[in-house]
This record gives sequence, C-alpha cells and structure tokens, in this order.
Amino acid sequence: MKSIDYLIIQSTNTGEQKELDKADIIFQHTSPVRKGGLGWSRPGLDYLVLKEGTLQTIISEDNPTTVDLWDISQGKDGITGIAKHIAYVGGRTLKEAWSKDTRTEAQKATLEAIVKFYILRFPNVIVMGFDEIESKANSENPGFSTSDWLAEIGIPEQNIYKNYK
Repeated sequence: MKSIDYLIIQSTNTGEQKELDKADIIFQHTSPVRKGGLGWSRPGLDYLVLKEGTLQTIISEDNPTTVDLWDISQGKDGITGIAKHIAYVGGRTLKEAWSKDTRTEAQKATLEAIVKFYILRFPNVIVMGFDEIESKANSENPGFSTSDWLAEIGIPEQNIYKNYK
C-alpha cells in the first residue's frame, strides 16, 4: 500500500438520529443524480463509523484516494498527496438544520483508535477535519474542531493539520 499523507475526518452530514451503513453511502455516492445520488464513479469515503462504534470499510486500503480528486488542492495553498477519508454517522441536528457534534462515545473511541493506528503505521500522516480543507471551509463538517479534539486525545502536534488562514 502507498504511504498515506492525510487522514481526513468528516461526518455523513446527516441528522443525529439517522442510521446509515456502508451500503447507504455507496448507493448515495454512486447512484445517478436522477435517482437522488451524487453520480460519482466511487464512494467518497474510505471508512464509516456507525453509531455503536463499528468500523466499516468502504474502500480497501490498497485503493487510496489521490487528494486532487476531492478538490483539496484547488485552494490558495494547494495540498497534494494520498488521503484516506473516515466519517462518522451523524454531524447534523435532528432536523438537519445545523452542524452538530453528534458523535457517540463509541464513535469517539473508534475514531481515536483509527487515528492512532494510522499515526503508528504512517508516522508522518497529517490528520485534519474536512472543513479544514480550504475549498471546503464553509462546510462545517465534521461538526467539531478536529484539531482541538486531536490535541485532547494526545495526538502529537506534528500530526495535526495547521490551518494558517
């Protein structure tokens, strides 16, 4: 497997009570627009953390995403490299009106484990929130300050993305 440069944390941007699994994500991302999907050639997430903390693999580790495909390098300070995207189910209020940190304790534990695993496996990986990508700055996704949370769980400063806006 290629070395991973970025681990991007995001939410599914769905209501706090909504239940989803990887089949829902694959359907939503790859179905034609006329059928309510996004019409993409492949899902935009590599991993999904369910409400009870189960980690589901959507795209295998041997098939990482080139960051440019996700519009990250279109900002003023382009970011290039290989990224893995991990999302937790939720991220919005009940009626999906606002962004909200809806992570369950089980989701937090799984996210922490996967972040620490990637740092052990790829010591130079940079971990960032989806909304820290310049072209996605208005998305309010994942619904919490990723850099603050990473510091709280003891992630080394060298692995936390520094947004110099």
